[in-house]
Amino acid sequence: MYKALGQNSLITWEEAIQEFSYHLQATRSPQTLRFYKVQLRQFTPWANENQVPFQGFGKRHLDRYLAYRQGKGIGPTTLRHDAICLKALCKWCSRNDLLERNPLADYEIRKAPAPARYMPPDDDVRAILEATRNYFDPTKNPDARFLPPGKRLFHRDRNIAITIGLLDSACRVGELLALKVEDYRIKERMIYIRESKGREPRALPVSPGWASAMEIWLRLRKKLMSNLPPEEDEGWLFINEMGNQADIHSFRRALKTYARWANLPGSITLHSLRRFSLNKLAKTNLLAAQTIAGHKETKTTLLYTKLDPDFVRDVHQSVGVVQKILQNPAKELVVRRKRLV
Repeated sequence: MYKALGQNSLITWEEAIQEFSYHLQATRSPQTLRFYKVQLRQFTPWANENQVPFQGFGKRHLDRYLAYRQGKGIGPTTLRHDAICLKALCKWCSRNDLLERNPLADYEIRKAPAPARYMPPDDDVRAILEATRNYFDPTKNPDARFLPPGKRLFHRDRNIAITIGLLDSACRVGELLALKVEDYRIKERMIYIRESKGREPRALPVSPGWASAMEIWLRLRKKLMSNLPPEEDEGWLFINEMGNQADIHSFRRALKTYARWANLPGSITLHSLRRFSLNKLAKTNLLAAQTIAGHKETKTTLLYTKLDPDFVRDVHQSVGVVQKILQNPAKELVVRRKRLV
């Protein structure tokens, strides 16, 4: 039975977090809900052990909790996440009559040092695409001969289509693998992302390169699914060997396998491919990159950008501030000296 909660009742941490979780489940993505649950799950045992009641929680308690977590070897980024989640919890509870006021309203969260974000160079991205193709070629990977030809063909064509799609669309892998066949409009050369982290659907263009890879994959998919009754085809654009939706974790493991086989950096991940694409897009048009990424704020897209020295030099030369001011730089820079004799 549902328990009515309010300011006049003694609310436990578990009850407050559960109410907050219902709100997140109703309004935010599953990933966001999971993020908050993981962080807040660490806090409840500490609060109960130290006899910190929900209604009596304040800024000094948060300082003590963060100091406790730091003593356990928790890094600054995770400590920042701890504080963000507890501050969001208190803010929501104060707005929904579970707290009389927000005890963390003016609490300043310490900024964590920005971690170094790996940006794959063009050569590594080309190499991972080649590795995806060559891994299933027995003439280039002798171990591939132990796989049946049909299995090699299936994983090669599907994974090439997925990898090129990730680069072309800059999608999160979960968004791409959630596509249905009807979400890919071949004539329009568009895909329609219906399930996204920000819960905002968006339409994205498909390049000729990805369209070519998709043509090969869809031809194979049609052949495979023709062996099943039509009602058993759930319509997933990317399927596994059983005809079900392709699994994110399986594809992540496959990408790591290809990178390891090709002696590529272990830092090449699904997210680094997204970072690579958004960085390229943002250098040309930041607003377009934000739209393609599905970000609500431009500052989020900026986290994916890295202006390398060559790019800065090219921009500097193309703008040519000095060159445009000086009509004839060689002539203008001649300094006329006073005659000495």
